[in-house]
Amino acid sequence: MKSRKNNSLPTGFTPFAWAIGFFCLPIVLYPVALLLSPNIMDNPHLSQWTIRIMITFFWIYPFLLGLVSRIWYVVHQRNPLIGRWGLGLSILAFYLIVYYILDVGFIYHLPSVMH
Repeated sequence: MKSRKNNSLPTGFTPFAWAIGFFCLPIVLYPVALLLSPNIMDNPHLSQWTIRIMITFFWIYPFLLGLVSRIWYVVHQRNPLIGRWGLGLSILAFYLIVYYILDVGFIYHLPSVMH
């Protein structure tokens, strides 16, 4: 009996599949993020709201990455150009957020000792 459902799994490694892999790679660092998230509270330069947002991001980013990558995969099947651009912008946005959290949350901006 023939199945009516189309197989939507990829059959090879395309550049788009590698981009999704690169986008989802930080998911394996989830345990490290859970260990680091309490250390953000030690930064005296952050407001309570900023601390709460950063910790929430550490807890939910794997689910967001999985959801966003699945959405762009489905879009890419229907319209490859929009899927590529959307995934590229998502990669850029995610790594900018990570850079911001690392810069603001963990690198304490101490006063300069040079005169």
